[in-house]
Amino acid sequence: MASTDLDPTGLAGRIEELLDGITAEGGPGVGHAAEELVRVLMRFYGAGLEQIVAVVKAGAGETIVHRMAADPLVAGLLALHDLHPVPLEQRLGHALDTAVRRLGSHGTGVRLGEVDAEGAVHVLLDGGGCGTDTVKDVVAASIGELAPEVAGVVFDAAPAGPTLLQIGVRPAVAS
Repeated sequence: MASTDLDPTGLAGRIEELLDGITAEGGPGVGHAAEELVRVLMRFYGAGLEQIVAVVKAGAGETIVHRMAADPLVAGLLALHDLHPVPLEQRLGHALDTAVRRLGSHGTGVRLGEVDAEGAVHVLLDGGGCGTDTVKDVVAASIGELAPEVAGVVFDAAPAGPTLLQIGVRPAVAS
């Protein structure tokens, strides 16, 4: 497999395709067995990765773990196994900053919301055309790159601010 075939998002999609194909061909029982196999392999590789991170930290310190996490593929693996050295909230903030920078003036009014109980990240969009598909695609891709463990990105309309009261100048009183 070439290193270009190791895009975490693409690999996750391919795993889903394969599991769907197995379920379609072999039926639900075979599909459940295949999904369980994937879960067991994930736990196995996650435990090994946890040991690797512990050995690296003990021998070379936290800086090397941060360096490893700078690689997108390694960062994805660390995040999926809850081993990423940078907290999720910090990575989400960086992802949103990156998206806003890429979008230029179209990125104004894009703010990070909360991570809900299902693990989806909510992004608040102010009005003024910020709800375009391009804006959503750039934000979702940026979040997917830096926080692949999130369950998805949900775009919500930002709550309206207080209504502005227009105050005019009173007409002059004739004397």
